[in-house]
Amino acid sequence: MKNDFDLTNEDYIKSIEFAFKLWYSGKSKGDWRSTGTTRSLGQYITDHAEGKLAEKAFALFLKENFNIDAVLDFDVHEGASATDAGDVNLIKTGSQNIRPGLKLDVKSTKPNSLWAVVDAKEFNSRAYDAYIWVKVALPLNHLAPLIFKALCNRNLEDIRSKLLQLDKITAQIVGFAWRSEVECWEVKQRGSTICDPTTPKKRLFTAKTTNKLAPLTKLKNKDLDWDELRNRLINN
Repeated sequence: MKNDFDLTNEDYIKSIEFAFKLWYSGKSKGDWRSTGTTRSLGQYITDHAEGKLAEKAFALFLKENFNIDAVLDFDVHEGASATDAGDVNLIKTGSQNIRPGLKLDVKSTKPNSLWAVVDAKEFNSRAYDAYIWVKVALPLNHLAPLIFKALCNRNLEDIRSKLLQLDKITAQIVGFAWRSEVECWEVKQRGSTICDPTTPKKRLFTAKTTNKLAPLTKLKNKDLDWDELRNRLINN
């Protein structure tokens, strides 16, 4: 099963443009998944761009391993329609377009991440069938200072011209968990210390919200696991 993919500069630009459209839409800038406070522009754009790059990587995974074309949505939606369909809301098998049999939440995470984390509030409010983690290696300096001038003008073409040209962005499909499994994960309250799962005395970070979490190594990632997800995805 192929799990590693190279994303293109065009993938990056489309993801950045989506993130800026979302910023302009007037939606909440709060970082409710980690701090509950307002995110800076750079952090907001990076978070949403990484999310879209993760979706793109998972679409490549489905195409490469199962010949399934996932239709990704780069439009900004209002209200419940923004989340109800999940991150893959249409797939193509052969010449047929169908609604998937699963509602998926594709989550981006950093290349050095050790934990799969689901915000407890999110878990209770959004009933996804499965959660998929993708490591996205987006350079830390990807947002050049000149981009902020473009922000003031709300000119996406100007943004496109000023972004770094990235040869490739590597992404790795780490694995997934069914909702029933996440239901049983350990709950860490806000303020708890999260340690290295293999070295319990090594502190990694402090939980800024109440989370359900498990080591990334515990995620499903065997061929038979992905076959089951694929079968449920195409059978609605």
